[in-house]
Amino acid sequence: MKNTILLSALMLTASVMAFSQDNKSIRQQYETLNMRINNYTVKIDSIVSSEKKKMNEELDVIDKDFKDGKISAEEKKNHSNEIALKYETIINEKVDAQKESFEEITRERVRKSVFGKSADEKKNEMKNLLNSMDIVISGGYLNLTEKSKPFDFFNKPEEIRSGSSLSYQLRFQMQVGTYTSPVFLNFGLGVRADIYNAKKSTVFAQGNEKLFITEFTPKKLKYTQLKAEYLEIPLEMQFVLNPKYVEYDGEKFLDDSKRQWRIGAGIYGGVKIGSRIKYKYENEESSKNVFRQRVENGINPFLFGAKLSIGYAGISLYVKKDLTPIFNDDALMNNKNGLQIGLEVFNLTF
Repeated sequence: MKNTILLSALMLTASVMAFSQDNKSIRQQYETLNMRINNYTVKIDSIVSSEKKKMNEELDVIDKDFKDGKISAEEKKNHSNEIALKYETIINEKVDAQKESFEEITRERVRKSVFGKSADEKKNEMKNLLNSMDIVISGGYLNLTEKSKPFDFFNKPEEIRSGSSLSYQLRFQMQVGTYTSPVFLNFGLGVRADIYNAKKSTVFAQGNEKLFITEFTPKKLKYTQLKAEYLEIPLEMQFVLNPKYVEYDGEKFLDDSKRQWRIGAGIYGGVKIGSRIKYKYENEESSKNVFRQRVENGINPFLFGAKLSIGYAGISLYVKKDLTPIFNDDALMNNKNGLQIGLEVFNLTF
């Protein structure tokens, strides 16, 4: 339960980050333009406020002279008009000095509205697509094979009825070579969860420091499973089979925004972060009995394997082969080596 909550929290955090990053370029453009407009407005307000303060100080002197009888009402009116005209001229001259800045902002806003993004902005977008971070979700059908038959995927295992594997990865994509290169290196960090379901009427059990499968004696067994979770590090080389290109301002880029075919080959390593046995059954006392137990022996603490994939438009079909056995000598089972076929989806890119 704790691992599920942790995984959900990580995915929620990553999704929020991804959404934020996806809109970062657009937000930055508008924020920069708005900031420049605000700065212009602040400058004009500052000019008006500063000169108005000086004008009021001079008008206060005129008022004081009038109250002290030093000048007449007519003289007060004339002096006040002269002061007002003087500061009106000063304010207009200073505002005119800022006119070029406002015209530049206006021209930029019109250009963005009419012509869209500049060549430099489009080039940066292409670079970001070619070197990015992705949230990748994958799930596959998992089977166990004998050591002597490592690729016998459709065998008839004696102990395991079915298996599945689900993983979430934060993956970095880096183009290898120039911006027209069809070769990419992918690497990252993820969490993988493998679930094994025992055959009907049997359960996973432990005893004498051994892991084994045995018959279940109470009234009715609803389900039984063994779950192993890993912190996984993938490393994969991918090659674009039908590259499409785009050119901006004389510079050519592989256009990773287009739908393209990719093939990939890679390796992965992992370390076990949790494993447990769980089954649910009925008896005379209750129909909702749940048994949980941490696996102490029988599962290797480390994982290493190879992967082949072929994909189109962000969805890949893959085959993973665990080169190290999932279960060690403390597991009294015949099939111990993992093999899986599944789909991989690039969920979010940022």
